[in-house]
Amino acid sequence: CSSDLPNLVVAAGKQLMLDTLLKGTSYSVVGPYLGLTKVSLTPAATDTMTTLVTTNAAEFINYTVGGSAVRGTAVFGSATSSGSTPSNVTTSTAAAITYTITGAGGTVYGCFLVTGPSASSTQGSTAGILYSEGNFSVAKTTTAGDTVSVTYSTTATS
Repeated sequence: CSSDLPNLVVAAGKQLMLDTLLKGTSYSVVGPYLGLTKVSLTPAATDTMTTLVTTNAAEFINYTVGGSAVRGTAVFGSATSSGSTPSNVTTSTAAAITYTITGAGGTVYGCFLVTGPSASSTQGSTAGILYSEGNFSVAKTTTAGDTVSVTYSTTATS
């Protein structure tokens, strides 16, 4: 399953990005981890991992990555930039992560990215900072044994 999806970088994710990249202090980042969602999201800038996992009960957990029941680790390559006048677009893309569906399967609506010093790959964990969340353009109905491959890309435009 491959799909582009619009997603919202939440306030805490923006703060993490600016603190990490621009503040210049030693800041330990864990992850980032890419999880899947089982409901259609209505992203808000105030969303947190607690909002996503607990309040909205949105995390899809019927999967394994590499044989373990964990969120996938997003491994990003070097960012690339294009254009300079009047704007510049910088993109960073992670390698594809393959999720093997288990149990009863279900419908996968989208994904989220969690990072920060306390981020966890543990499914259902509210630890860490929710960087972004979004819905796929088309939800994917799955059954045990199916695979869903997700490639996460983020773009900053100035």
